Amino acid sequence: MLLELNEKWLIALNSLSSTPELGKMFWFFADAPILFLPIFLIGMWVYYVIKDKQTQKKQLLNLFFATVLALLINIIIQQLVHFDRPESVLEGVWNLLMSHIPDASFPSDHTAVSIAFVTALFFSWYKKISLIFLPFALIMNISRIISWVHWPFDVIIWTVVWIISGIIICKYLIKNKYFQKFQDILLNIAKTFKL
Repeated sequence: MLLELNEKWLIALNSLSSTPELGKMFWFFADAPILFLPIFLIGMWVYYVIKDKQTQKKQLLNLFFATVLALLINIIIQQLVHFDRPESVLEGVWNLLMSHIPDASFPSDHTAVSIAFVTALFFSWYKKISLIFLPFALIMNISRIISWVHWPFDVIIWTVVWIISGIIICKYLIKNKYFQKFQDILLNIAKTFKL
């Protein structure tokens, strides 16, 4: 039942890429928005180094740790559960926009990282930026379904898990004294190298 629904949604969403122009747009959006994360983190880090703002650098570390936590959860799940990517399972490939390495489809790394990052942005000092990036993250994750890199459930169901990982870091873990000491050690090491 769930697999049938997964397949029907996949085919329905893939039909949105019926023209070459739309196919190119979805191909672009399937990967490009993820580049916002390192650009934002590095750009803001450099800015805070120049302005010597340690508290804001801690916020950036929280964003980084939220994405790392989501990625670690992903890796663990991928070791326990394996689903083939849609391109290797479905026989009549309609509009295969991207070929992808034949690794685990479930859960989606792009979804994990982007949604955990948006959630962490929202719960830190970057609410407006999170609201700006959110539509791009959603378009990226939907584009990955349309491009047949992921099944709909790879993205839709696990979005909740990635929201939770962002909340865990930004609402609870940052209050932990050991986590704060760990952040201070990292910031002191960075400061030693003038970073």
